[in-house]
Amino acid sequence: MKSKNKNYISFNTLIKKISLTFLVMIFLFQLNAQTFTAQMVLVARPTSLLADWANHPEILNYIVTYYGGPIGGNYSAKIIVTFKDGTGNIIGTSDLNLLPARIFASGTIILHSKDVVLLQTIRFTGNVQRTINATGRLPEGNYQLSLQIVDAKTLQKLTAEIVRPFFVMSYQLPILMQPQNQSVLMAEQARAAITFRWTPLAPAPTQDRISYLLQIFEVMEGQNPMQAFRSNQPILNQQVLGVTQYVWQPQLYFADSSQNRKFIWTIQTIDSKGFGFNNGVGDGRSEPFWFEIKSAKEILNNRKE
Repeated sequence: MKSKNKNYISFNTLIKKISLTFLVMIFLFQLNAQTFTAQMVLVARPTSLLADWANHPEILNYIVTYYGGPIGGNYSAKIIVTFKDGTGNIIGTSDLNLLPARIFASGTIILHSKDVVLLQTIRFTGNVQRTINATGRLPEGNYQLSLQIVDAKTLQKLTAEIVRPFFVMSYQLPILMQPQNQSVLMAEQARAAITFRWTPLAPAPTQDRISYLLQIFEVMEGQNPMQAFRSNQPILNQQVLGVTQYVWQPQLYFADSSQNRKFIWTIQTIDSKGFGFNNGVGDGRSEPFWFEIKSAKEILNNRKE
């Protein structure tokens, strides 16, 4: 009889152990079950100025739903951001040591680029990082942006990686028009006013405010125009907003041939953050033009010769 009781107790114990194991397995399954879902909407042609994404909530919408999990309560997670080139090669991704955790409460939340694309935590590859450091922009081309939520402590993946393509548009810097390259202006007229004209940046940016910086350099004796352009300080550094021309009143006396002058000028196109607007090449300066100022008498003598 005692043996039967003993076997009965052992059987009950076994059943309890199996039941407990089964419950633990169910709990672990539920714990690892999907507790998050996410969707991403990314505009096809965002501004190339990455820092300005934060000012345009329409660029990125990341819709995240947290279902509360098997034990309820809030969840600490991280959103990994990865930039890829058009062929899928990684050019930048979140540094998990710098990436802060985000606390998700049960329900749905819409996050924008300022909440997700934290530039200070993203490490780009060498050439891309140097371009961004110099200009703040991604160079022209096709890209992909991927987002994925992971557990803040274990880094277990909580959502599938979502990837969306986008394109950074190239821009045509302004082309100088007037004074024309290698032209000669009459001193008697130039001493009162010189009109500078150029074409606008094309196409016109839709998500950035630009300004033009008119820069004029005097070519000194012994210099050629490009030497003056590269080494001299500009005698005029004039910001121009909303228009593509400027009238300069130099207040200089050019009537006498002994006071002939030579100048070289350009337009630097500047974005709202102070970077040259050129997607990563140079500093946003247009190809410069140079011109001379001579007296009417000397111009006439040159024509006779």
